[in-house]
Amino acid sequence: MTDEPPARSQAPVEPTPADAQWHRLDPRMLLIHPVREIVQAVPWLFGVLIAGSSFGDGERQWLWPLVGAGAVIGFSVLRWFTTTYRFTSEQVQLRTGLVRRNTLAAATEKVRAVDVTAPLLHRLLGLAAVEIGTGAGEKAVKLDGLGAAEAARLRADLLHRSAPTETAAAQANPDGRDDQPEYVAAVDDVLYRFERKWLRYAPLGFAGLATAGVVFGFTVQAVDQLGLRPSRADLPGALNRVEGLGVLFLIALVGVVAIVAVSFFSVAGAALTYYGFTLGRDRAGRTLHLRHGLVTTRSISLEVRRLRGLEVRRPLLLRAAGAARLNAIVTGVQRGEPSTAASTLLAPSSPLPVVTRTGDAVLRTAVVDLPVQPHGATATRRRYTRAVAPAAVLAAVGLALGLWLDLLLSGVVLAVVPLVGAVLLGRSRARMLGHAVTPDYLVTQSGSLAAQRSIVALDGTAAVTVRRSFFQRRAGIATVELALGAGAQGYTVIDLLDPQAEALAGHLLERALRR
Repeated sequence: MTDEPPARSQAPVEPTPADAQWHRLDPRMLLIHPVREIVQAVPWLFGVLIAGSSFGDGERQWLWPLVGAGAVIGFSVLRWFTTTYRFTSEQVQLRTGLVRRNTLAAATEKVRAVDVTAPLLHRLLGLAAVEIGTGAGEKAVKLDGLGAAEAARLRADLLHRSAPTETAAAQANPDGRDDQPEYVAAVDDVLYRFERKWLRYAPLGFAGLATAGVVFGFTVQAVDQLGLRPSRADLPGALNRVEGLGVLFLIALVGVVAIVAVSFFSVAGAALTYYGFTLGRDRAGRTLHLRHGLVTTRSISLEVRRLRGLEVRRPLLLRAAGAARLNAIVTGVQRGEPSTAASTLLAPSSPLPVVTRTGDAVLRTAVVDLPVQPHGATATRRRYTRAVAPAAVLAAVGLALGLWLDLLLSGVVLAVVPLVGAVLLGRSRARMLGHAVTPDYLVTQSGSLAAQRSIVALDGTAAVTVRRSFFQRRAGIATVELALGAGAQGYTVIDLLDPQAEALAGHLLERALRR
């Protein structure tokens, strides 16, 4: 057994500010930067080739893209020489730029999440990119080019994972030889593991539709750029062939093709993204670890002490299939920030019992599937009213349009369909509305097309607000909002009767003051 080679950059220990030194990223990044930059510059180099052939002779037209490629490679290499980092007892600092120097620092005590990503080229060379997020709107510090072992060690140090004790080290190395790694990661308790059969839920979300739209737009643009559009002379014949197929057949064909395309791209995207998705927790119970990805692997760590609850998201189609998604509510990580969806996702689309079991395991209590208290007849009437009122306007417009065009049957259909849909929507919203309170958590759920249940830890309460709109005051109801420094910032309990709203707000405030 041979000794391990020395690390290419200083290990992320905790030196004092006086002796902390600046270090460059791993030299193997000199093989990655040029490849990545050349790939990104392909359209620009193609334009240079066309420009060179227009203004120069044919024998030297290839010289221009070669010069451009050389410039791109030079700048990519220069980036490595002008990027340095260091670790102090209080900060992780990154310095970039040649003419204009920028220094970005992240306080170690404010680290919310550490995301270790390894694209294909990084994996082949044994490298990884570490993104350190401190939340609160601050820019993440990204060290793109650390050794894989060093990245894992840095993640553990930043999230306060303890190194093995001397006893554990002795047990791991009974012969006393100094040929063991400096850091041995603790084995995680697996809380969730994604199964391939759950890929069937992928087309039921919005990701597949977005992916299909991007592919369709790219295809249309490519056809236009390549001049493959049909000529006007061919249009009459094409229209005659379409009419021969029948309108209903054509609509059905387009619908089937769209469904197949969306399903294919959804499943393919989910397979690449969630391959090997595993959620674990270290034996000390301090950190949650997520790992997933086929071509690009991601390893994300979240401190348990910064966890403020969970969100169970059940869009309409997923709910009809008995599935859901699970997200974490983490302090300093706000919804809508870059990479938030990926860094807080604890379980992708999976069967609801699996999501419930995972959430209970994360919180160490059975609260995710807790029965909720309905908000009464007044709240139910408001759900129906707010759904039916806009639909009634559309129904009136559709009926009037049908009468004006002397198409009574079509007008009736245009009037009835929105009303029926609105009644079903109001019924679904009324059934989903509710809340529950435990000694440690507030459970609130609402919505229909994008239904969501939020389980919020009362220890994280920053403020409690009771809001009443004009119509709520007339109905004698109110909305209670629990403010956090995490997730959506505010989690609401909608349309409670005034006495219930005041009692809930008082309980939440009392619980917050007892922290």
